[in-house]
Amino acid sequence: MNGTDNRRRDRRDTRISKKQKLILNAEEQLESKLGFDAFTEGEKRLGWLLTFASDGSTFKAKYKFRPYFYAATKDNMEMDVEAYLRRRYEGQVADIAIVEKEDLDLKNHLSGLRKCYLKISFDTVQQLMQVKSDLIHVVERNQAKLEAEDAYESILTGKSKQRPQDFVECITDLREFDVPYHVRFAIDNDVRCGQWYDVSVSSAGIAVERRADLLQRAEVHVCAFDIETTKLPLKFPDAEYDSIMMISYMVDGQGYLIINRECVGEDIEDLEYTPKPEFEGCFKVTNVKDEKGLLRRWFAHMQDVKPGIYVTYNGDFFDWPFLETRAAHHGYNMNEELGFRCDKNQGECRAKFACHLDCFAWVKRDSYLPQGSHGLKAVTKAKLGYDPVEVNPEDMVRFAKERPQMMASYSVSDAVATYYLYMTYVHPFIFSLATIIPMPPDEVLRKGSGTLCEMLLMVQ
Repeated sequence: MNGTDNRRRDRRDTRISKKQKLILNAEEQLESKLGFDAFTEGEKRLGWLLTFASDGSTFKAKYKFRPYFYAATKDNMEMDVEAYLRRRYEGQVADIAIVEKEDLDLKNHLSGLRKCYLKISFDTVQQLMQVKSDLIHVVERNQAKLEAEDAYESILTGKSKQRPQDFVECITDLREFDVPYHVRFAIDNDVRCGQWYDVSVSSAGIAVERRADLLQRAEVHVCAFDIETTKLPLKFPDAEYDSIMMISYMVDGQGYLIINRECVGEDIEDLEYTPKPEFEGCFKVTNVKDEKGLLRRWFAHMQDVKPGIYVTYNGDFFDWPFLETRAAHHGYNMNEELGFRCDKNQGECRAKFACHLDCFAWVKRDSYLPQGSHGLKAVTKAKLGYDPVEVNPEDMVRFAKERPQMMASYSVSDAVATYYLYMTYVHPFIFSLATIIPMPPDEVLRKGSGTLCEMLLMVQ
């Protein structure tokens, strides 16, 4: 690579760095507003790890950790290939070290035989991805050559092996390049969600020390919510033109209901919905003029109570995308208000600093209920043991005008069912799994059983 290319790349990296700093500052301001201040100085603090992401009262700590992968070389060529890679990827590779690792592909690996690998470390995940995508093609080409050479040498035994002219031909394999960065960090530093840590700051950076003596879970603020929307007859609600009629939610056992009076026939008074003595639901009701007022009120309340966990039932598919679209319609950016953004490709709604745990994912994977019984009403009957309020979807818009009290009861019943389903089954299960699986709770909930088993094997 010539000097002009280097200068061009340096200018591009500088522009990217400035842009990333601006984005980071905006993210930190939002996270601080929602109760997650960055812990950069002061006395040692004790915290219960809620979640972690790349990059009591609540706080956030930034831990510097270099992503890396391993490269295998031909025998006794490690030092030559190391020097070659340092030259070829100058400015991209942060460090290269020769390490011994167990290689399960070796025929006699059970005897304790170990193989030398190059541990290639980077300052950013982007640099890792660039170098990995370059080397992966090199490795594929070299492996094809090796197979051909092995076949040729089996015919002409005793052929002398010549020293390769180009060291790039000596890179025979890449390992662990597809391990997600946050998983790599959690495995290497033995960090798991759902456990207590002492976090201290020094000139050397952040130090995280697990407190094995603390076993009780932290009391995280939990908000379970559900929305009711308008819809056209025999159509599924469409966020482009339908509106939110009501949003009901429970925060730490206290219920709230916000009514959009454009869609609801009369003001609703505070109400109670307690289907069983252990599932108490007292709701404070706020009547607002229109949908914009409903969204503004809910955003403001969330910024005030600062939940660490948001709970929905099928919220990845319906509630969050509908809220995001309606918020944009009224000039609000949900990501700037709450830190949540819907990923339409993954079909998930996630934030860096708070968790979104969709109970529907738990029902599909872990409830052992039959396929036709995954709706909230059926799950409520099976798992919570009571019959919930039910309303035909085709009657909802009419009932909001003609029988608003009944619709209000229906709306809060969904919030009660979602909250207590989560607190009774999902919360203890997911955060227990998170203490042994090196992933944040969002992923522990959504990933398949095979992926979770693979993560446990990677830890070992």
